[in-house]
Formats: sequence, structure tokens, C-alpha cells
Amino acid sequence: MKKNQQLFKNLGAAIVLWILIVLGFSLFSCTDDCQNTETYVYLEPVYTSAAEVRASFTSLPPQSLENPGKIYRKDHFLFINELGKGVHIFNNNDKSNPIPLTFLNIPGSFDVAVKGNIMYVDSFVDLVVLDISDPTEVKQITRLENVIQNMLVMGFSNDEQTGFVTDFIELESTQVYDCDEGFAFPAVGSGGGAWFTLDQANALSASAESGASPGNGLGGSFARFAIYQDYLYIVDSWSMHVFDLTTLTDPAKLSTINIGWGIETIFPYNNKLFIGGNTGMQIFDNSVPQSPQFLSAFDHARACDPVVAQGNYAYVTLRTGNLCFGSLSQLDVIDISRVDQPFLLRSYPMASPHGLAIDQNLLFLCEGKHGLKVFDVSNKETIDKNMIAHLASIPAYDVIAVDSHLIMVGDQGIYQFDYSDPTNLKLLSVINVQPQ
Repeated sequence: MKKNQQLFKNLGAAIVLWILIVLGFSLFSCTDDCQNTETYVYLEPVYTSAAEVRASFTSLPPQSLENPGKIYRKDHFLFINELGKGVHIFNNNDKSNPIPLTFLNIPGSFDVAVKGNIMYVDSFVDLVVLDISDPTEVKQITRLENVIQNMLVMGFSNDEQTGFVTDFIELESTQVYDCDEGFAFPAVGSGGGAWFTLDQANALSASAESGASPGNGLGGSFARFAIYQDYLYIVDSWSMHVFDLTTLTDPAKLSTINIGWGIETIFPYNNKLFIGGNTGMQIFDNSVPQSPQFLSAFDHARACDPVVAQGNYAYVTLRTGNLCFGSLSQLDVIDISRVDQPFLLRSYPMASPHGLAIDQNLLFLCEGKHGLKVFDVSNKETIDKNMIAHLASIPAYDVIAVDSHLIMVGDQGIYQFDYSDPTNLKLLSVINVQPQ
């Protein structure tokens, strides 16, 4: 009996102690002042009316290069996109001394293609047609309105009602929040929109078509514009738009082809169109160029994905990062000897592959902050053992390579090299970035 009484006493004491502990934690929680802070960058969009944007084209004297995007070569001219702002035109006849000629003010411009003396440039949802026969005094011929799908800019829509996002104001803010609630960005519409933590913002700030027929220019591997024969192809995030250029000054839109989501690049080769996207490569038969037909797809894990092709092989770079998702950084070599059944031949791990170019047995691969690498790809099974040059000191993002002339987008400007001896690239010139 005494043992049972003692047992109940002990049990009662344990229960009381447990209650006191719970009350203690409750009191502690109620009086806890634990708070954290998170500093973030808020990019507030600046809208410009559609009418004002469409009336803003101007051919201006040369201006400094501040934020270069995609590059394009045509004859002895070099075209450099100023991201979202317009296009710089250089006389590149002397590649060791490119001469600035003109800056074209074109808000919402990211891509360019040229056939003959006619330039085609995007401006948000419009296609602008320009006469560049006198590159120092470029004239607008026409503007095709609303012929490109509505592309989002940093998550913001561009349309006739709200206008177009032509700039961002960068604001820094600090939010204090309770430890048990966690941090959340403000809601869109209440002073919100595109936000990044400081680490993300810093990473983002470190941020563009071969087989062209005669008379056409040549773009880098990030191109969304491609010209094949008398047709212009434009890809946006989920569609391909086909334009008839029989009358160069008056392109006629033929069709819009839905090709999925996450589309990034287009590369014409022979009578095929190679489409790069977040989840893989698509191949379209272009034998009837006014009506491309889907042939096949090669799927891969989600990543950024430019593609180039030559002979029986396509080369695809997969890259991770803030805007690329996924977990792969590699070069894929894809056998396209049967374009209806492409298959992976080999994958090679890479550090941070971006744009690329192929010329005969030379593959030029941009590795971001790790520089430019040149590979001999005559043996597709041993590419990793045949790197013949590495410019590690110059961050590289995209390239054009043709006739021993290399044009490269770096973080400090546009570089030109002579690769007559691919083991020893000769620097010809640099068009320096001069940020505001």
C-alpha cells in the first residue's frame, strides 16, 4: 500500500513538474521578442505608353556601350544590342579598329536580324523594319504592331492598356519579421513586384544562327531571330512566328506555331530549325520554309539551353543558376544523323556553360566567369581531352565564329579575335563597356 502511495506521489510530482515546464514555455513564447530582418532589392517598373514607345525610334550619334546583349554580324558591320534600349552599329571592316556609326533608340529591343539592307528588330510586341542602306542615318520603314507574343519583363506584362515596362527604379528595403512567422516579400500591387535578396541581386547583375543564306547576317547562339532564305522566324517563350520576307520592306506574318513553354533560342542549319528551351531541344523540318513542321525533340533536365548544329551533331549547353534552375552544368553532344530520332552521344561536365559556336572541328564554348574554351571536336568521344585553348581571364557569354574571326560578348565589352591559329587566339580589339 505504501509503495502504491509513493508511486502516486511520484507520478503526481512528475505531472506537476510537466505542467510547470509547459507553462514556462508558454510564458516564454508569449513574451518572446525574437525578430529577424531581411534586406531586399525592389525593382519598381517604369511604364511608358504604347503610343510614346512607338513614336520614340531615333537614329542617334554613337553612344557608349553600357549593357550589351546579343551580337549580330552582317558583311563588314557589327550590330550590338543595348539590352532593352536599342542597337549600336559599328563599321567593322577593320576588326582591329571597329568604328561606331550610330545608336538606334528602340525601347524593348533585344534581338536583331538583317537581310540585304533591311534590319528587323523587336520592340516589345512589335516588329520594327529599318532601312540601313546608310548606317549613319537609319530610317524606319514600318512597324508591325502586336505581331510578337506578349513577353513578360521581370514578371510584368506589357500591353496597350498598362503600357510597356521601359525601365526599373532600384530600391533597397529592410523588413522586420517575427522569428516564428518567417520572411515574405510584399504582395504585388502593394508596392511590390520584382524582388531579390541582396545576394540574388548581385548574382543577377553578373548577367545573348548559323547556316544563314547569302545576304543574311549571322547571330550568336542566344538568338531568338533567324532568317532562312526569304523567311524570318522569331521565337518567344512559347511560340514561333513566321514572316514572309519576299518583299523585304513589307514582311507579312504567315503564322504562329505553338511549340511549348520555356523556349529560348533558334538556330537554322541546312533545312532544319533547332529550337533550344528550358526542357530540351526541338527540331523542325524547314524544307517548306513558310510552314515549318515538327520532327522530333530531345528532352533534358530543366536548364538554360542554347544549341548549335553542324553535320550529324548538335551541341547543347545546359547551365544552372538563378534564372536557369536545374542542377546540371554540362555540354551535351547529340547525334542527329536521324533527325526524327536524335539521341545523346556524350555528356561532358562543365563549370558554367553559356553560349557556343561551331566552325568545322572547332567548338568555342563560353563558360561565364571561367572564360572561353576552345575544343577540337573531331572525335566526339574525347572532347574533354581535347581543349586546345582557354582564355580564363576574360568572362565570356556568347560568341560568333566564322572564317577565323571570333566575336565574343564579355562582361567588360565586346572582344574580337583572330583564330587562324586556334591554339593561340590573337586579340584584335575590344569595345569597352562604359556603365553609367
